[in-house]
Amino acid sequence: MPPRALALDRTKTSYVCQSCISNLQALHPNPQPWLTRHASNLARRPPPRLQPAVRNTRGAQDPLSNKKLQQTLAQLQGGRPNPEASSRPEEKPNQDITINYFNQDINGRRHQLRNDEEFSAISGGLDTDVESAISRLEAQMVNTVEMLKRMEKGGMRDKAEKLRGRFKRSLRLQYKGKIGPEDEEYGLLRIPGFSGPKQRTIASLNKFLSRESVVKDGIPTHKDLVECWKFYSAARKTLSSAWGNMPREVWDFLWMILSWEGVENPNRMRHIYVLTKDMSAAGLVLRRSQQLLAIEAMFIEGWQKEAIESWKKAVVTLGSNPDTFRSYWELGVRMCSLHGDTDRAQKAADTILKSVGQSDPRILIPIIRASSVKEATLEQAWETYRNMRDLLGEAMTIEDYDEVIGSFLGGNCVEHALQAFVDMMFSGAINVRGKTRLPIAVSNQFFVGKWLKRLIGAGDLDGAYKVVVYLQEKGIAASPIQLNGLIGAWIRADSAEGLEKAEDLAWDMIRSRLAHVDMRQRAGLMERPATLFDPLGLTARDKSNEGKPEFRCATKATAETFSLLAENYCSRGLHDRLQKLWKAFRHSEIGTTSFLLNQVLRSYTQNGQPGEAVALYQSMTQDHNVRPDAHTFIALFNTLSVNRLIQREVESSERDIIEGRHYFKDMVKSKWVFDSPEDFIYLPRTILFTMLKARDYSGMIIAARTMKVLFGFAPPESLLIELAAGTATLRVRTKQNVTRVMEGSRVIEGLIRQAREELFREGYDVNNLTVEQKAAELHEVLEKLILIKAKAQHLRPEVMRPALVEAAEHMGVHDIVFGGDVRQISEHRKVVRPPMVPEE
Repeated sequence: MPPRALALDRTKTSYVCQSCISNLQALHPNPQPWLTRHASNLARRPPPRLQPAVRNTRGAQDPLSNKKLQQTLAQLQGGRPNPEASSRPEEKPNQDITINYFNQDINGRRHQLRNDEEFSAISGGLDTDVESAISRLEAQMVNTVEMLKRMEKGGMRDKAEKLRGRFKRSLRLQYKGKIGPEDEEYGLLRIPGFSGPKQRTIASLNKFLSRESVVKDGIPTHKDLVECWKFYSAARKTLSSAWGNMPREVWDFLWMILSWEGVENPNRMRHIYVLTKDMSAAGLVLRRSQQLLAIEAMFIEGWQKEAIESWKKAVVTLGSNPDTFRSYWELGVRMCSLHGDTDRAQKAADTILKSVGQSDPRILIPIIRASSVKEATLEQAWETYRNMRDLLGEAMTIEDYDEVIGSFLGGNCVEHALQAFVDMMFSGAINVRGKTRLPIAVSNQFFVGKWLKRLIGAGDLDGAYKVVVYLQEKGIAASPIQLNGLIGAWIRADSAEGLEKAEDLAWDMIRSRLAHVDMRQRAGLMERPATLFDPLGLTARDKSNEGKPEFRCATKATAETFSLLAENYCSRGLHDRLQKLWKAFRHSEIGTTSFLLNQVLRSYTQNGQPGEAVALYQSMTQDHNVRPDAHTFIALFNTLSVNRLIQREVESSERDIIEGRHYFKDMVKSKWVFDSPEDFIYLPRTILFTMLKARDYSGMIIAARTMKVLFGFAPPESLLIELAAGTATLRVRTKQNVTRVMEGSRVIEGLIRQAREELFREGYDVNNLTVEQKAAELHEVLEKLILIKAKAQHLRPEVMRPALVEAAEHMGVHDIVFGGDVRQISEHRKVVRPPMVPEE
């Protein structure tokens, strides 16, 4: 029996021999929950003072520095163990002495540690599950080495070398860990000292840190950025109880991810600010580059004065260091400029410009932007711009001019912005500042159009509007094309403020147009009224703006101006405004376009007034000779009840058949052609679905045959599947819709297979069909599908012919479908290209 263990209390002992401990570990490989919680609680306390009863001759074993593990790694690398490690005399503990360890808490009480696991948890900071994982890894490595040796002895040396290389790479990935964006290596990332159910947030963060896919190839993905902040922010409260447990390597890794600069990380500065506070609370000293970023984050998060004070204090450590010199002073220029301290910003910029090899005159742009917003410093902004221009010389780019022009426009200094643009266009040869009349080279719509186009393209819409107002005061009115471009850009921005500005400018142009028309009419009558005729009340101005300078646009509206407003009102469902716009258009003496007519038709239908839409169509086409297009007939077919109502009466369905055939007749006889591929696909689709829902099967067959001749249309398989399923789109992923689509697909596949078999029996090569043969096959499938829908697939052709003839006569295409009249086909063809199968 081993000697009695030394202990403070000689009357009691907790001695358990090593063989019993080994047996217990074999029976219970996983630590008991109470033991894990106990170790976790100890880990959260201050570092303990270990007092062994006798001198420790073994020492705390670090699993990663175990001699056996080193030998195994050396064998995997095909070499020998570390000679230094093998030459050192191995310290063997005295087998006749048992060592007991004790722990003293902060209150001075001592208690004996139960086993090696508890000793490792306190002395090394490793959790039990970590030690178990390392032990299992060591056993797996030993087994792998033995397997490779057996393979080499068995004559499989090449394969063994290949497997050894793969295993070495896997070890390198697991132990060397992550690779940062600058090829820095991060080891096995883990936050020790936290375990138990109350530390689930730490476990989640550790799981994230150990993930191999994080920061792959040194570039964080959007998922990495989101999940890093998610897990870290959730664990912050628990970590704050023991910041000391966070290894510096983990802090740096978190910093590397959260400070990643890119559009995928919009909250970058907020995260850096929080991380900086936590690192300061943990007592960490930030690196120089981290200090600069921390100051910038503090400034952006609203602590401007504090950030500038921190920047001033770092002048010795950061402002004089060659690695951070330029970044430090540039940061000062930006912060002081935004804070309004342009004098200090100028001093910081001078420090950079006077340095050797560090100067870039573009650092003056923030000062120009800050100085141009105040009238008192406007001339300072102009002098700074001229100074930058002189320093850059020929190196000044168009983008530099854009920055300067945008700065002056943002400060409402349009004259200075105009001079900068003139400098860019004429290399400073023309001076326009202070001039009442602008030179001819500047005062023309061509020059103004180039500037407005550039401003609109850059997204500076407010600046473009300021230019319009300023130049009109100088006697230069912008062209309608330029203002329509500005209106369209405001509408596309899809903001409430932008829509309001677009509407105001468009109606200003409309008022100018109506005033011009009224003046022209009265001039024709040799009258000169005191006031302009205003039947719609459109020229009346808002009385709330009396006494304020008001901009009256001198540019007259065009059809495009009305079309832009009409499309916007229709998409927003503003039917009343659209009616007002339509009345103004009728008085503007602009030829009615089909586009504006289509928007009004759509608006009437959406507003539940299909009768007014049809009446307007008839009036415009018959009385005003407006030529419709494909969109006009799409709007007409959408006025039918089958496309508007869910529940319909029998009379409505019968009326839909009659009106649908009438619209088809008008569509064929009208003089128009397709102007876009979308119309070429969408109009036939609308017609076929409308007749299918109205159950006008004979009209549907006639429409398909007519469109084949006049449109060159062949239904794509996707449309056939939708018609078979009875659903207007394949993108709706409801359970019922998916079932219907699957059934429709089976029907179409069967019909195509039958058509191919018939072609094969007729001697055709079904694997190399021509375009015309494919189109004919698809039309045949469509007609068979229509007969299936009508439950008339078994009827003979002579039985169906009377109904088809009647439908063709109603639709005005009898001579085209049954007679093959070449003259009518040529006269009513709607495409200028040969028939083709539309792409899916």
